[in-house]
Amino acid sequence: MIDFQEIRTGERNDATVYATYSWARKLGQAVAGGLTGWALTWIGYVSTAGEHIIQTDQVLDGIYSLATLLPALLLLVSLLALIFWYPLSKKRVDENVATLAAKHESQSSHS
Repeated sequence: MIDFQEIRTGERNDATVYATYSWARKLGQAVAGGLTGWALTWIGYVSTAGEHIIQTDQVLDGIYSLATLLPALLLLVSLLALIFWYPLSKKRVDENVATLAAKHESQSSHS
């Protein structure tokens, strides 16, 4: 992605690309933590802290769905995003490497 950014802008911004990636990952982790609590409340989960509460079958089925079906659906959405939106294929990466190698070689020969 850093090479792709250099091709697009003409500038190499390793720190900016990595900082954006790191921030997005942390934001995703925070949102996922919050959504977990919301999802458990939505399916009717009742906290059993210090009590002897037995969850209903509907809640147990909901937990199963949250732990299996939801991740599968989200992975499918991620796959589709990578296929249709993400610009880097093996061919494109190889082209970028060749373009940058030629650019860096011409810059070093002019120095």
